[in-house]
Amino acid sequence: MTIPKDKIDYIRERIRIEDIASRYIPSLKKKGKNYIGLCPFHKENTPSFVVSPDKQIFHCFGCNAGGNVFTLISKLENISFIDSVKKAGEMVGVIVSDEKNEDDSYEKIKKINLHALKFYKEFIVSEAGTPAVKYLEKRGLTLDKLSQFHIGYAPDEWDRFSLLLKKYGQDLSIAEKIGLVSKSSRGGYIDKFRHRLMFPIFDRNGNVIAFGGRVIDDNLQPKYLNSPESPVFQKRSILYGLHLAANEIKESDRAIIVEGYLDVIGCHINGIQNVVAPLGTSLTENHVKILSQLCSEIVLLFDSDSAGMRAAARSIEISQDFNINVKIAILPEGDPFDFVMSRGPRELMIIIDKAIAPVDFQIGNIIKNTRGLDKVVILKKLFDVIKRVKFETKRFEYIKKVAEILRLNEEAVRSDFYNYIKNDSITILKKNEEIPKQLNSETKLYRDLLELVLLYPELAENLLLDFSPEEIKDDVSRNIMRAISDLYAKENKLQTDKIFDFFQKGSEMDFLSRVLKKYSESGNIEDPNAAYTEIYVKLKLHSIDTKITEYTERMKNSGGDNLEYLAEIEILRREKEKLVNYMYNRGSLKVT
Repeated sequence: MTIPKDKIDYIRERIRIEDIASRYIPSLKKKGKNYIGLCPFHKENTPSFVVSPDKQIFHCFGCNAGGNVFTLISKLENISFIDSVKKAGEMVGVIVSDEKNEDDSYEKIKKINLHALKFYKEFIVSEAGTPAVKYLEKRGLTLDKLSQFHIGYAPDEWDRFSLLLKKYGQDLSIAEKIGLVSKSSRGGYIDKFRHRLMFPIFDRNGNVIAFGGRVIDDNLQPKYLNSPESPVFQKRSILYGLHLAANEIKESDRAIIVEGYLDVIGCHINGIQNVVAPLGTSLTENHVKILSQLCSEIVLLFDSDSAGMRAAARSIEISQDFNINVKIAILPEGDPFDFVMSRGPRELMIIIDKAIAPVDFQIGNIIKNTRGLDKVVILKKLFDVIKRVKFETKRFEYIKKVAEILRLNEEAVRSDFYNYIKNDSITILKKNEEIPKQLNSETKLYRDLLELVLLYPELAENLLLDFSPEEIKDDVSRNIMRAISDLYAKENKLQTDKIFDFFQKGSEMDFLSRVLKKYSESGNIEDPNAAYTEIYVKLKLHSIDTKITEYTERMKNSGGDNLEYLAEIEILRREKEKLVNYMYNRGSLKVT
């Protein structure tokens, strides 16, 4: 799918990056001409995320993330550039449709899912839905309590839904791809969900994007059957119930994570409405990123029979990259649904309020499960947990805690810890260490020139008159030069934030991020035109030196004096002398 450039620009003119950033970043505050806040892409205590209303760009000094308004939405929502343009369009009331009509599977999927939602809801209130209603009543639930979750029932029939889709002229091959129907042995289509309680899955905007089906007879397998991933549904980025819980999560500044659909539903109908669940996966980086835009604390609520060790370990690693704290709470019995339905919301909240940090949880588990073992063995297990802690001050606290628990000398434990991790640390450093490439002088000059033009777009005309992309050997500089040329040819001016439409990742994006950083760090250059001229002259001098070397080599290879080559060298030397004198008189070049 492609979106016409004029439509992208139409949306760009109507949306402000500072407004979008303020929606997602509560800490964002105006400071001078810019806005500054805590970065949503990595964990930090001191704000390093800067938004420039003048240039409509953002940059983080901590993780070097940067770009324009579409880049920001794309990174925050973990969506593609095209989807970020669509999202921005929705925010300003502009409908973005495909440039080509044939690429309309997204809309077809939405229509099929809506047909399914209506179909399952109608069947649960019909006579055929009686088994589903009885199952819910057995669990202490009634349909009136579940209205906001749109629970339904898939009838125990082979092709009832398939025939409905056919009747309404829907594309059954698409319905097959999103897991609602499947091919029969006779070549037709049959329903994928049969005799199951149906849980619709909604995105954050309340659009139905997938389904989960639970058996009513616990003797049948699989217990849960879920929609596969599709263009509208990616499990790693969706949390069940978030469309209902988002406001309460914001208000309470806390998100509670449970494991299943019924866990979410049980909490919500009992008044605990800041509860969501991942869909068959553990908590992912995308989940944490989404929640970090809504609150500062996540509580993982585990079943009484779940050790939670793996989730705890992963939450340590993930949470350290975002401005959010993760805690763990363990139920003394049952799962969250059974607990809240039998014991009530007050007792559940007491447990949630006593949640502890993942490291404390892991340390407690290791101590409990290693009683009687040699203390060296126990220490190694504990060190493996503590070494994942990013901040040295927190490591200091945990080493002290471990020493107290094991009744060991704190300094000895600290010394053992650093000796233990030393080899691993060296190995990791060597494995991941990236040696920066040294740029040659010509490449550095071209990049300096492009950096200057991006910071002072009024110089773009000079750039395009003086240089051609095809004469640039450096791929990054050449690609950015082509983008500048393309933008200028269409608009007769350069708007810096639009350059990010061309590059979403890669070396070009890295270069642009460094330009943003320099823009945010430095003040204005006193005379941009003079700076441009200086780089221009240095590039010309480099070109002259290269040609002189080339002609000199040709003379050597020709076996003697060659008047043609000598004449060319003399012309080049005179031209070089003029440029050197010019630079010397300006005080920009020292001649030795």
